[in-house]
Parts: sequence; C-alpha cells; structure tokens
Amino acid sequence: MKVLNIMLSRDLGGIQQAFLDYNSALEMQNIEVINVTSYGAKINSFVPKSLKLPNLLPFGLISVLILKYIISKTKPDVIIAHGNRAINFSKVAKSQNIKLIGIAHNYGLKGLRKCDYIIALTQHMREYLLKSNFAESTIFVLPNMINITKDFTPNKIYKKPVVIGVLARFVAKKGVDVFINAIKILKDKNYEIQAVIGGNGEENNNLTDLTRTLNLQDHISFTGWVSDKNKFLEQIDIFCLPSLHEPFGIILLEVMEAGIPIVSTDTEGPREILPYMQDGVICKAGSPKDLAEKIAYLIDNPQKAKESSQNAYLKLTQNYDIKIVSEKLVTLLHGLKIVS
Repeated sequence: MKVLNIMLSRDLGGIQQAFLDYNSALEMQNIEVINVTSYGAKINSFVPKSLKLPNLLPFGLISVLILKYIISKTKPDVIIAHGNRAINFSKVAKSQNIKLIGIAHNYGLKGLRKCDYIIALTQHMREYLLKSNFAESTIFVLPNMINITKDFTPNKIYKKPVVIGVLARFVAKKGVDVFINAIKILKDKNYEIQAVIGGNGEENNNLTDLTRTLNLQDHISFTGWVSDKNKFLEQIDIFCLPSLHEPFGIILLEVMEAGIPIVSTDTEGPREILPYMQDGVICKAGSPKDLAEKIAYLIDNPQKAKESSQNAYLKLTQNYDIKIVSEKLVTLLHGLKIVS
C-alpha cells in the first residue's frame, strides 16, 4: 500500500515537522511512502529521497504536470497533503479514484474544501470546520505527534538568574513582543531573570528595537534560528509560548518531553494540550501583565512547576507519542478503506 505525502513550503516550522512525522509514522506501520517536496526547500536535507517539484508559482502548470507524472508512475492509494499549495496541486494532478486527505494545520478553509477528507489537529478545529459547513463524515481528529526518546527528568533547581525561553518564528501572531513586555514587568518587580529568544523572521528588527527601547539588552538575548532544539531547551528553566493565535503548537510537545514547565497563552491548540494549572500554566493571549504573573507563579512555586511538567510528560506519552498516533492514523485509513 502506498501513500503520497506532499508538502511544498520552502521554510522550516511546525507544518514541515508534521510532514516529517507523517512519513515516520506511516513507515513505522509498514506503509510505503512517496514524499514530494519543492526544489530548494530547507526540509530536503531531512528527506533526501523525496521527489521534487519546481514550485515557482502559486499554481505552476509545469509543477502540476510533474506531479501528475509522479502520481501515474508511483500509483499511490491516497495523497496526504500539508498546506494549501500541496492540496491545490494534488487536486488537479490526481486521478478521480485517489482520495485526497488534507491536514488542517491552521484555520484556513479554502484549500481544505477541495479535499475528500480532513484531519483536524484538535477538537476545537473540528468544531470550527463543522460550523463552517464541512460534512461531519469527512472530518477526523488526529493530533501532531513526537518520537519520544527521553525518560522524564524533572527540571533541576532554577538557575540564578532564572532563564526563561521562547522559540518561535518572528511574526506578529507569535506574540514575542508580548513576551518582551512581560520580561520588563518582571524586571521592574525585581525578579532575577534572563530571557533567551530563539528564532527569526520579519519581526526581527521590531523585536530588537523594542528590547532596546525597554532597556532590556542585558536581560534578553536573541540566538537566531535554532537548529538544535535540545541544546536550546537544556539552557532554560521555564518555557513560554506567547502566541496570539496557535492552531496546535507542536513545540509544546518537545518542551513536554524535555521536562520543562510551560506558560502558554489560552489559544486554540494549547488549551487542549495543557489543561489549566494541570500540565502547564495558561495566561490570557496578548496580555503582558498576565503572562508576567504566570511566569512569576512558576518562579515562586518550583514544586508546582515540577509537578506540572511531570503531568505534562505523562500526557505526552499517552496521547502524542508517534507509536500511538501512527496506529490511530492507520486505523483511520483502514476505516476509509484506503489501506487494505
């Protein structure tokens, strides 16, 4: 049985990680996978055997024709598409008998309406799709996943100063500016802290300017794009996800595995991954004051922080381990009579 797994974005991020995880999950269940990516995509070094499309335009005829040739030669039973461009190209290139499954990595609906089936990452996303007039029989819920390789190791005693980390793309919806303002509040309250921000993007200059404006240059360091997440996480005591909008938040799974206590905003995905005050601490999205208060709570209550990270790791093993999710994925395909 064959599955064509396609993702055409050139950048790195959560969707790209999910694409890689789907490949691993399917192979783990002895399903043959044909991976399709774009020429020049940063992810290609992780999938050297992927078949590649030129993908120079939002809808390139040459790319579609190449994909049509790939499909005719490899004869997949189903296509799993990550992102609108992957969906659009696949919809035109595939034959009618091949089912197209779109992964709802965000709340954009246009591409998903072209799919035969949709995999939503959360119950919240499923409800949103239902309210947007998608047929219930076409929607399935399957979360992102992680290959757990570490036993739980509780965070050691906080460093002095306490190190608080953020790892994100520097775009407005990730709320990194909110985090910087929260650090200012904590400094004004005389908390002994140091912030480390990993990532890059279009907001880079605005964020460094804000740091200088608030006179936080000695308390906030920017690491640039982080290729080794484990090394980044090893240096921090508390992790923050300050997003204004977060459909899932795959980074949370990696932080949960690392045993680091988490403060996250009450956005769509994190609300389901981290129930309030159980597996992590939740704050109001867009509120530097509330974010600062929740960080202060973890600093002032290290035992509670340890308990929440332990609860989070247990939930990770029960719900997001690739071994468990891969079995659910194949069960789903069996249910659709796609995998024999």
